[in-house]
Amino acid sequence: MSYALEIENLCYAYPDGTPALHGVTLKVKKKKKTAVLGTNGSGKTTLLYHLNGTIPIQEGLVRVMECPVCKENISRIRRMVGLLFDNPDNQLFSTTVFGDIAFGPRNMGLVEEEIETRVDEVIRRVGIEDLAERPPYSLSLGQKKRAAIAGLLAMRPQIMACDEPFSGLDPAVAAQFRTILDQLKEQGRTLIYSTHDVDLAYGWADEVVVMKEGQILKSGAVDMLRDESLMKEASLQLPVLAELFKNSAYKPRTAAEASRILSGLGFKAASDGAGL
Repeated sequence: MSYALEIENLCYAYPDGTPALHGVTLKVKKKKKTAVLGTNGSGKTTLLYHLNGTIPIQEGLVRVMECPVCKENISRIRRMVGLLFDNPDNQLFSTTVFGDIAFGPRNMGLVEEEIETRVDEVIRRVGIEDLAERPPYSLSLGQKKRAAIAGLLAMRPQIMACDEPFSGLDPAVAAQFRTILDQLKEQGRTLIYSTHDVDLAYGWADEVVVMKEGQILKSGAVDMLRDESLMKEASLQLPVLAELFKNSAYKPRTAAEASRILSGLGFKAASDGAGL
Protein backbone atom coordinates (compact mmCIF):
# COMPACT_ATOMS: atom_id res chain seq x y z
CA MET A 1 0.00 0.00 0.00
CA SER A 2 1.22 3.50 -0.81
CA TYR A 3 0.62 6.16 1.84
CA ALA A 4 -0.11 9.87 1.76
CA LEU A 5 2.48 10.50 4.47
CA GLU A 6 5.40 8.45 5.79
CA ILE A 7 7.41 9.61 8.80
CA GLU A 8 10.49 7.80 10.07
CA ASN A 9 12.34 8.47 13.33
CA LEU A 10 11.46 12.18 13.33
CA CYS A 11 13.17 14.12 16.12
CA TYR A 12 13.01 17.83 16.86
CA ALA A 13 14.22 20.18 19.58
CA TYR A 14 13.35 23.85 19.95
CA PRO A 15 16.14 26.45 19.61
CA ASP A 16 16.53 26.54 23.40
CA GLY A 17 17.21 22.80 23.37
CA THR A 18 13.81 21.70 24.68
CA PRO A 19 12.91 18.38 22.99
CA ALA A 20 9.56 18.31 21.16
CA LEU A 21 9.55 15.10 19.09
CA HIS A 22 11.32 11.84 19.96
CA GLY A 23 11.68 9.29 17.16
CA VAL A 24 8.20 9.67 15.68
CA THR A 25 7.41 6.99 13.09
CA LEU A 26 4.03 7.02 11.38
CA LYS A 27 2.22 6.14 8.15
CA VAL A 28 -0.95 8.01 7.17
CA LYS A 29 -3.35 6.37 4.74
CA LYS A 30 -4.60 8.18 1.65
CA LYS A 31 -8.15 9.60 1.51
CA LYS A 32 -8.73 9.21 5.27
CA LYS A 33 -9.38 11.59 8.15
CA THR A 34 -6.61 11.04 10.67
CA ALA A 35 -6.76 12.74 14.08
CA VAL A 36 -3.53 13.46 15.95
CA LEU A 37 -4.74 13.45 19.54
CA GLY A 38 -2.98 14.58 22.69
CA THR A 39 -2.83 17.12 25.48
CA ASN A 40 -1.16 20.52 25.11
CA GLY A 41 2.57 20.04 24.70
CA SER A 42 2.29 16.50 23.33
CA GLY A 43 3.91 17.45 20.00
CA LYS A 44 0.83 17.54 17.77
CA THR A 45 1.42 20.95 16.22
CA THR A 46 5.16 20.44 15.85
CA LEU A 47 4.48 17.20 13.98
CA LEU A 48 2.01 18.85 11.59
CA TYR A 49 4.38 21.74 10.86
CA HIS A 50 6.95 19.24 9.59
CA LEU A 51 4.57 17.92 6.92
CA ASN A 52 5.08 20.80 4.50
CA GLY A 53 8.46 22.02 5.69
CA THR A 54 7.21 24.90 7.85
CA ILE A 55 9.56 23.45 10.47
CA PRO A 56 12.74 22.12 8.81
CA ILE A 57 13.67 18.54 9.62
CA GLN A 58 16.52 18.20 12.11
CA GLU A 59 16.63 14.42 12.23
CA GLY A 60 14.59 11.73 10.54
CA LEU A 61 12.57 11.56 7.32
CA VAL A 62 9.18 12.77 6.12
CA ARG A 63 7.80 11.70 2.74
CA VAL A 64 4.69 13.15 1.10
CA MET A 65 3.26 10.91 -1.60
CA GLU A 66 6.71 9.25 -1.67
CA CYS A 67 8.46 12.63 -2.15
CA PRO A 68 10.97 13.51 0.63
CA VAL A 69 10.38 16.77 2.48
CA CYS A 70 13.60 18.72 2.00
CA LYS A 71 14.77 22.12 0.83
CA GLU A 72 15.11 21.00 -2.80
CA ASN A 73 11.49 19.74 -2.91
CA ILE A 74 9.83 22.41 -0.79
CA SER A 75 7.88 24.07 -3.62
CA ARG A 76 6.44 20.74 -4.74
CA ILE A 77 5.69 19.68 -1.17
CA ARG A 78 3.75 22.85 -0.42
CA ARG A 79 1.61 22.30 -3.49
CA MET A 80 0.74 18.84 -2.20
CA VAL A 81 0.24 19.72 1.50
CA GLY A 82 -1.97 22.61 2.56
CA LEU A 83 -1.34 23.62 6.18
CA LEU A 84 -4.14 25.34 8.10
CA PHE A 85 -2.82 27.13 11.19
CA ASP A 86 -4.73 27.14 14.47
CA ASN A 87 -4.73 30.96 14.40
CA PRO A 88 -5.80 32.19 10.93
CA ASP A 89 -4.19 35.58 11.65
CA ASN A 90 -0.89 33.79 11.00
CA GLN A 91 -2.12 32.93 7.52
CA LEU A 92 -3.97 36.06 6.34
CA PHE A 93 -1.88 39.10 5.49
CA SER A 94 -3.25 40.73 2.33
CA THR A 95 -5.41 43.85 2.18
CA THR A 96 -8.43 41.86 0.94
CA VAL A 97 -9.72 38.32 1.25
CA PHE A 98 -9.52 37.98 -2.55
CA GLY A 99 -5.84 38.96 -2.46
CA ASP A 100 -5.10 36.43 0.27
CA ILE A 101 -6.77 33.60 -1.63
CA ALA A 102 -5.05 34.58 -4.87
CA PHE A 103 -1.59 34.72 -3.28
CA GLY A 104 -0.88 30.97 -3.45
CA PRO A 105 -1.97 30.42 -7.07
CA ARG A 106 -0.14 33.61 -8.11
CA ASN A 107 3.01 32.34 -6.38
CA MET A 108 2.63 29.11 -8.36
CA GLY A 109 3.02 31.16 -11.55
CA LEU A 110 -0.51 30.68 -12.85
CA VAL A 111 -1.93 33.13 -15.37
CA GLU A 112 -4.33 35.75 -14.02
CA GLU A 113 -7.38 34.21 -15.69
CA GLU A 114 -6.75 30.84 -13.99
CA ILE A 115 -6.12 32.60 -10.67
CA GLU A 116 -9.46 34.40 -10.85
CA THR A 117 -11.23 31.16 -11.81
CA ARG A 118 -9.75 29.34 -8.81
CA VAL A 119 -10.53 32.16 -6.39
CA ASP A 120 -14.13 32.44 -7.56
CA GLU A 121 -14.53 28.66 -7.26
CA VAL A 122 -13.25 28.38 -3.69
CA ILE A 123 -15.03 31.42 -2.27
CA ARG A 124 -18.29 29.88 -3.47
CA ARG A 125 -17.33 26.51 -2.03
CA VAL A 126 -16.69 27.89 1.46
CA GLY A 127 -19.53 30.42 1.32
CA ILE A 128 -17.66 33.71 1.58
CA GLU A 129 -18.70 35.42 -1.68
CA ASP A 130 -19.71 38.54 0.24
CA LEU A 131 -16.31 38.81 1.92
CA ALA A 132 -14.03 38.90 -1.13
CA GLU A 133 -13.25 42.63 -0.92
CA ARG A 134 -13.18 42.83 2.87
CA PRO A 135 -9.88 43.22 4.77
CA PRO A 136 -9.15 40.01 6.69
CA TYR A 137 -8.61 41.84 10.00
CA SER A 138 -12.28 42.88 9.99
CA LEU A 139 -13.61 39.30 9.87
CA SER A 140 -14.88 37.07 12.67
CA LEU A 141 -12.82 34.03 13.64
CA GLY A 142 -15.12 31.71 11.71
CA GLN A 143 -14.90 33.91 8.62
CA LYS A 144 -11.11 34.07 8.91
CA LYS A 145 -10.88 30.27 9.08
CA ARG A 146 -13.04 30.01 5.95
CA ALA A 147 -10.83 32.54 4.17
CA ALA A 148 -7.70 30.66 5.24
CA ILE A 149 -8.99 27.31 4.00
CA ALA A 150 -10.12 28.94 0.75
CA GLY A 151 -6.55 30.12 0.23
CA LEU A 152 -5.32 26.56 0.62
CA LEU A 153 -8.01 25.09 -1.62
CA ALA A 154 -7.10 27.51 -4.40
CA MET A 155 -3.75 25.70 -4.57
CA ARG A 156 -5.57 22.34 -4.86
CA PRO A 157 -3.44 20.33 -2.42
CA GLN A 158 -3.90 16.57 -2.15
CA ILE A 159 -3.40 16.66 1.63
CA MET A 160 -4.92 19.07 4.16
CA ALA A 161 -3.08 19.34 7.48
CA CYS A 162 -5.19 21.28 10.00
CA ASP A 163 -3.95 22.41 13.41
CA GLU A 164 -6.89 22.48 15.86
CA PRO A 165 -9.29 23.40 13.03
CA PHE A 166 -12.34 23.95 15.26
CA SER A 167 -10.75 25.76 18.19
CA GLY A 168 -12.56 28.95 19.15
CA LEU A 169 -15.54 28.30 16.87
CA ASP A 170 -19.11 28.17 18.15
CA PRO A 171 -20.92 24.84 17.55
CA ALA A 172 -22.86 26.02 14.48
CA VAL A 173 -19.80 27.42 12.70
CA ALA A 174 -17.74 24.36 13.66
CA ALA A 175 -20.42 22.10 12.14
CA GLN A 176 -20.32 24.11 8.90
CA PHE A 177 -16.54 23.88 8.84
CA ARG A 178 -16.68 20.10 9.37
CA THR A 179 -19.03 19.85 6.40
CA ILE A 180 -16.50 21.66 4.21
CA LEU A 181 -13.72 19.29 5.31
CA ASP A 182 -15.97 16.24 4.85
CA GLN A 183 -16.65 17.33 1.28
CA LEU A 184 -12.92 17.55 0.64
CA LYS A 185 -12.44 14.03 1.95
CA GLU A 186 -15.29 12.78 -0.26
CA GLN A 187 -13.48 14.33 -3.22
CA GLY A 188 -10.41 12.24 -2.46
CA ARG A 189 -8.35 14.55 -0.26
CA THR A 190 -6.40 13.23 2.73
CA LEU A 191 -7.10 15.07 5.98
CA ILE A 192 -4.85 15.04 9.03
CA TYR A 193 -5.72 17.26 11.96
CA SER A 194 -4.54 17.86 15.50
CA THR A 195 -6.93 18.04 18.44
CA HIS A 196 -7.14 17.57 22.18
CA ASP A 197 -10.89 16.87 21.86
CA VAL A 198 -11.32 13.11 22.39
CA ASP A 199 -15.02 13.21 21.47
CA LEU A 200 -14.26 14.91 18.16
CA ALA A 201 -11.60 12.31 17.35
CA TYR A 202 -13.87 9.45 18.39
CA GLY A 203 -16.84 10.61 16.35
CA TRP A 204 -15.22 12.16 13.28
CA ALA A 205 -11.89 10.48 12.50
CA ASP A 206 -11.19 7.36 10.43
CA GLU A 207 -7.81 6.79 12.08
CA VAL A 208 -6.24 8.13 15.27
CA VAL A 209 -2.70 8.88 16.45
CA VAL A 210 -2.33 9.28 20.23
CA MET A 211 0.68 11.32 21.36
CA LYS A 212 2.30 12.17 24.67
CA GLU A 213 5.46 14.17 25.35
CA GLY A 214 6.62 14.10 21.74
CA GLN A 215 6.09 10.39 21.18
CA ILE A 216 3.38 8.25 19.61
CA LEU A 217 1.80 5.97 22.16
CA LYS A 218 -0.38 4.21 19.60
CA SER A 219 -1.93 4.71 16.17
CA GLY A 220 -4.65 2.90 14.28
CA ALA A 221 -8.41 2.43 14.32
CA VAL A 222 -10.60 4.81 16.32
CA ASP A 223 -11.78 1.90 18.51
CA MET A 224 -8.53 2.15 20.46
CA LEU A 225 -9.91 5.28 22.16
CA ARG A 226 -12.05 2.92 24.25
CA ASP A 227 -8.86 1.55 25.80
CA GLU A 228 -8.91 2.97 29.33
CA SER A 229 -5.26 2.18 30.05
CA LEU A 230 -4.13 3.91 26.85
CA MET A 231 -6.20 6.99 27.56
CA LYS A 232 -4.92 7.18 31.12
CA GLU A 233 -1.33 6.92 29.89
CA ALA A 234 -2.00 9.79 27.46
CA SER A 235 -3.59 11.87 30.26
CA LEU A 236 -6.86 11.90 28.32
CA GLN A 237 -10.43 11.08 29.30
CA LEU A 238 -12.44 8.34 27.62
CA PRO A 239 -14.82 9.71 24.98
CA VAL A 240 -18.20 10.42 26.58
CA LEU A 241 -20.01 7.81 24.47
CA ALA A 242 -17.32 5.20 25.13
CA GLU A 243 -17.77 5.82 28.85
CA LEU A 244 -21.58 5.67 28.67
CA PHE A 245 -21.69 2.44 26.66
CA LYS A 246 -18.56 0.69 27.96
CA ASN A 247 -20.53 -2.04 29.78
CA SER A 248 -22.85 -2.70 26.85
CA ALA A 249 -22.58 -4.48 23.53
CA TYR A 250 -23.10 -1.19 21.68
CA LYS A 251 -20.29 1.04 20.42
CA PRO A 252 -21.84 4.26 19.07
CA ARG A 253 -19.36 6.95 18.10
CA THR A 254 -21.76 9.84 17.52
CA ALA A 255 -24.78 11.23 19.34
CA ALA A 256 -26.98 10.31 16.36
CA GLU A 257 -25.84 6.67 16.52
CA ALA A 258 -26.43 6.58 20.29
CA SER A 259 -29.90 8.08 19.87
CA ARG A 260 -30.87 5.43 17.30
CA ILE A 261 -29.66 2.67 19.63
CA LEU A 262 -31.58 4.04 22.59
CA SER A 263 -34.65 4.59 20.46
CA GLY A 264 -34.49 0.97 19.31
CA LEU A 265 -34.26 -0.14 22.92
CA GLY A 266 -37.44 1.74 23.74
CA PHE A 267 -36.06 4.94 25.21
CA LYS A 268 -38.61 7.47 23.99
CA ALA A 269 -36.49 10.40 25.16
CA ALA A 270 -33.77 9.50 22.67
CA SER A 271 -36.16 9.40 19.74
CA ASP A 272 -37.97 12.66 20.51
CA GLY A 273 -34.72 14.60 20.91
CA ALA A 274 -34.69 14.95 24.69
CA GLY A 275 -31.94 12.41 25.26
CA LEU A 276 -28.45 12.28 23.74
